[in-house]
Parts: sequence; structure tokens; C-alpha cells
Amino acid sequence: MAPTSVPSNTAILRAGPRLTTAWVLSSVVLVLMATSSAVGLLVEGIYPEQTWAVAALRGNDLVTLVLVVPVLTLALVASRRRPSSASVLVWLGMLFYGLYNFAYYSYGAAFNDLFLLHVGAYSLSGIAMVLLGTSIDAEVAARGVVGGARAKVVAVFTLGVGIALLGAWSAMSVRVSLTGEPPQEVMPPEAVHLVYAIDLGILAPMFVVAGVLLWRTAPWGAVMGVAVNASGAAYLMVLEVVGGFQADAGIPGASWLSPVAIGSVLACLLATLALLVHPHPSRTVARGHPAPARA
Repeated sequence: MAPTSVPSNTAILRAGPRLTTAWVLSSVVLVLMATSSAVGLLVEGIYPEQTWAVAALRGNDLVTLVLVVPVLTLALVASRRRPSSASVLVWLGMLFYGLYNFAYYSYGAAFNDLFLLHVGAYSLSGIAMVLLGTSIDAEVAARGVVGGARAKVVAVFTLGVGIALLGAWSAMSVRVSLTGEPPQEVMPPEAVHLVYAIDLGILAPMFVVAGVLLWRTAPWGAVMGVAVNASGAAYLMVLEVVGGFQADAGIPGASWLSPVAIGSVLACLLATLALLVHPHPSRTVARGHPAPARA
């Protein structure tokens, strides 16, 4: 089994100013991610926060530095040398991680010495994601993504994640409106509000749209299906590590071993691999993945 590829006479990426700018901005994002995460981990007192928040930010920094930065680096290098569906769509997914992840730092963290780096990573990730997305030939990229029954299973999973987030956070928000009682979390209500806003406004809709399009065998469903599950695996690893950092900080109920977080990481990772790893790579290269007709 090997990552799927596409025929050599096709171009996944459309050359032009948008793609060039996406390269440059993604490289800047990489530097900002690495620098801010390293400083956040190594410099004591950089985050003027409550104990639970310091642990959360530093756990996040660790995953960004040791997982996301290397993955984004490999995706950029591979996409530069020989673009494939795997390298380009994982690149797109890591930019989505940057947008989602650094939104929390930019809007939720107390003002600190890394503020401009966090805002830069957040803003440039979003801009680079749009520029890269509009430079991808979705039909060509979809030929390197596994279809058929496997894609349908991933579509159901992806859609289910989005619906679960929408349902859970919406139900809790309605309960707060009806009872006036804030959510009972480790985080204060304003932090919970931020989580709900970002998940309901960015994360959940992306999973829902990706799941629907992937089920309909639309080319953009293949593109988004890989990207959102790759980013989901990375961010769910953040939640697992954050739990460990909070456990070490003495936060009640936190643990290094969260079955939900670990299971979710594995589920998103398997969904990504299910779309990118084909059991018969030579057959895929020869014929390509049938490009769906629907947009």
C-alpha cells in the first residue's frame, strides 16, 4: 500500500501569482509557528494566565512544534519537488490547523510578548489557505484520493463529526440561554464562549461541508475530506497533550490518558490515510481516480 498519486502529465497546482504567494506565506507561517511554539515552551512566565490556561497553551505549543511544524515542512518540500494529492492536501490541512489553532491564541489568550507572532500565524494561515485552495485543480487532486465505499465511510464519519459538534455546542448554548447557568467546565465562561464560537463558526461547518461533498463524490469533497481530517488529527492530539499538561499542573479531572482524545486522533488519522493510501497504487497511477462530474 502506498500514497495515491496522479498521472505525471497532469498538474494538481495551477502556477501563477496566487500559488507563489501561497508558497511564501506558508513559509512565513512555518517560521511563526516554530518560533512562537519554541518560545512558549522554553520561556517561563511568557503566558500571564491562570494555571489551566498556561498548561493548555504550553501543551498546544508542544504539539505544534514537534508534530505540525515537521508535517507542514514535509508537505511544503514534497509539494515543491513533486506535487501529489497527499502532499498538497496535507499542506492545505496544516494551514487550516494554523487558522483554527491560532484563532484561540489571538482572541483567547491574555496579551503577551508572542501576541504579534500568534496573530501573524493566524492571519497568514487563513490567507495562504485561500490562495492555495484556489490554486488547486480539484478534479486532478481527486484522482489521487481513494473513492468508492472507503470514501463513503469517511464521508459519514466526517459529516458525523461536524453534526456532533454542531449539536453538542448548540444544545449547551440553548441550555445557557434558558437557564442562565454557565457551562460547568474547567475554563471560565468567556473561554467556553470562545470555543463554541470558533467551533460553530469554523470547524463544524468545514466538517459538514466536506462530508456532504465527499459523499456526493464531488472533487472538492475529496480535497476537503483529506484536509479537514488531517487538521483534525493534529488538533485532537493537542487536546490529548493539553490534558497531560493540565494533569501535571494539578488540574482536577485532567489526564495524560484520555480515551476520547486518543480515539478521536486515531479516527481522524485513519480517515486521512483511508483517502490517501490506495491498496493498488500502480492501478491508480495508470487509470487515476475517476473524476466526479458534480462540482
